[in-house]
Amino acid sequence: MAVKDKKMKKIAREKSGKAQSELIPEDEPVTTVLETKIGAVFLFILSCAIYFVTMFPGLPMGDSGEFMVTAIDFGVAHPPGYPLFTTMSYLAIKLVPFGTPAWRVSLLSVLFGALFNVTVYYVISLVGKNSVVGIMTAGWIGFSRLFWMWSIQGEIFSLNNFFCAYIMLRAYYFESCSKENILHEARMSALTCGLSLSNQHTSVLFIIPFALRVAYRVLVIEHKSIKDAFNIALYGIGGMAWYLQMPISHFLFTPRVTWGDFGSISTFLKHMLRLDYGSSFKLVAGDTEGTFVSNFVAFVKDSSAELSVLPWAFGLFLFYTITTNVSHNLFKTTVKMFLAMMGCYFAVFCSLANIENPVGLSRGVLERFWMQPSIGLVILGGIGLCKLLTFLSEKVHPLLKNKYIQLALAILVISVQIKSNYEENDESDNWYAYHYAQSILPHLPENSVMLTGGDLPTNVFRYHTICEQMRPDVRVLDMQFMAADWFRDVLAPTTFAGIEIPGVYRPYKTSQLKKGQYNLKGFLDANIDKHAIFVCNSVRKDELSDYEKYYMKIPYRTCKRFVKKSDVVNPAEKYSQLVETTPDTVLDEWPMPDIRKYEDRTWEHALKVAYLNSLSEKGTLMWQEAVAHKNSNNLRYLLERGALIHAQGVTQIENAIAEGRLSEDAWQHMYFSMAGSMGHFCMVLHTMLRSEVTEERRLQLEDCGRKYWKIYVEWTEIKKNTEHEAIVKELKSYLAMKSMKDLNFNIGT
Repeated sequence: MAVKDKKMKKIAREKSGKAQSELIPEDEPVTTVLETKIGAVFLFILSCAIYFVTMFPGLPMGDSGEFMVTAIDFGVAHPPGYPLFTTMSYLAIKLVPFGTPAWRVSLLSVLFGALFNVTVYYVISLVGKNSVVGIMTAGWIGFSRLFWMWSIQGEIFSLNNFFCAYIMLRAYYFESCSKENILHEARMSALTCGLSLSNQHTSVLFIIPFALRVAYRVLVIEHKSIKDAFNIALYGIGGMAWYLQMPISHFLFTPRVTWGDFGSISTFLKHMLRLDYGSSFKLVAGDTEGTFVSNFVAFVKDSSAELSVLPWAFGLFLFYTITTNVSHNLFKTTVKMFLAMMGCYFAVFCSLANIENPVGLSRGVLERFWMQPSIGLVILGGIGLCKLLTFLSEKVHPLLKNKYIQLALAILVISVQIKSNYEENDESDNWYAYHYAQSILPHLPENSVMLTGGDLPTNVFRYHTICEQMRPDVRVLDMQFMAADWFRDVLAPTTFAGIEIPGVYRPYKTSQLKKGQYNLKGFLDANIDKHAIFVCNSVRKDELSDYEKYYMKIPYRTCKRFVKKSDVVNPAEKYSQLVETTPDTVLDEWPMPDIRKYEDRTWEHALKVAYLNSLSEKGTLMWQEAVAHKNSNNLRYLLERGALIHAQGVTQIENAIAEGRLSEDAWQHMYFSMAGSMGHFCMVLHTMLRSEVTEERRLQLEDCGRKYWKIYVEWTEIKKNTEHEAIVKELKSYLAMKSMKDLNFNIGT
């Protein structure tokens, strides 16, 4: 009996080595080949049209600005360099004769977003044998919020989505090819995988199981030679040859912005392998860790919210189908390959991705990397729906497999998806990055230096100075670049010529610096007399004790200007003069993002926070200067200006809460802090001006003080903040007074 079983297994193995095209598929196609092609053309045109009318007209915020400033001069982006996307963006900027550089690059994403939808459609049509379900599923994922959003802005994710779907399509072609065509299909698959890796490293998690399957079939089943396998590998290496863009950029071009020195193999490999981040799957530099369980649960929650639970349900039905179907066929092997790709992604990425409990922008970072497994999930769900309709047509009613009924359902589903997400993804009027740059750059002194940190100010200001020539004399100096060992040799002599770079920047106290290093104080010492220097980010606290002895920061719109303390004879007058030259009415006219549309995971939301923070900081500074110079002639000006600035921020947040655009919890720290300061401003002005103003005006100031003191006291008590217990006790005694007409709340109180 045992011998017989061994013979049967051997026969089965021999049969499995036959050309997959000889195996009988389970279902007949619902539509003809011509109808399938018509569906592909329709989906491509629809996708291009919808994406085109909703795409960003200018710069999207985030990494887009970096990709564009590197691409315009054929530079290199942050690790791993993204050479394929950079090269394509370079060509788009040079060859497309109209539109902003940002618009031209976003046009690439529109194209690849549409191609992604068509590829998903073909995978489901070929594997599930139902092109109507294919077009419905492709429309469902292509017009979902997340995939739509990344298909209309100049970023690498639209191209990565296309490649991941196309790798799955190539897997089907490989499984279905005949023995005679196997080497050709293997080469094309290897080339596709190499190209994909030239864009985004996470695609390797789909490639690994596919490559193992190719190797097994080529070498074990089809008994091809090692030479054939080596030839296939060369096609993969050829696809990755785009990484030569990095040394070509280094030796043949002089980009104004580039990320690294690629004059040696070691620096090239360090950048390509993202060693500064720890690995290709570390989303942020540092020692923070995520866990497999937390990341997988996050994906299940996010994908269910984004795409509904239906792909999961249909996918489970598909899993049931292949586990209960004992026959070995093309359908089953293809689905197993897709499942292996998904399993590999979850096993590796969910274990290594180092963002734990993401909130705000970090949540937005993580959700980008959920798109790749979502592609697999939706494709498997679409195939599962094909099998479910076949099953129900046999068990319930044959009309369920009628292609016209299915087509009507597909049109309905796609229409609902477009309507549901259109408003949220319509960025055709999103000029917020431009307005942000316009609010600051034109007003800076000639040849100013702007120190930046973080993607928001760095990429927005660099893009507009370099790509759109908005104040090209202003140099935007990323403090992250300053800390790089290669910066002084690569960019300092060209892009930042005329700015003295004393060595390698380190955010340390002067006493901790080694030879060849400098801190912010050293940079200011070397350049403050040559350039007006601004900072548009926060400075690390471990440097404050050094530079703050000699320099002060004065608010300048949403940034700050460094000035020598020795140059400020009368700080109150100095502040008032600078604020007068940057009136807050300019900020009022600056269109701000609508919080109802942009959640805290978006850069638009971050921009709104930066704006309100600038108001809070400026108002607080007015108060601090009023306290420090309470006998100055400018005291009333400082108080009135501070109250006005705080009122702007407080009113905006209150209006947003009243209109249901955000909960108080989302902005509570900023809101209640500004409320307390607002109460102080009102009551000091009340004490100072009560003999000069009408009774009506005095009561307005008293009501203002009462309102915001009460808000601040209630919040402090809810938070059980014992640090401000004495202040709260004092304010409560004031609030208990029936009238504050005789209250003397002076600036020193």
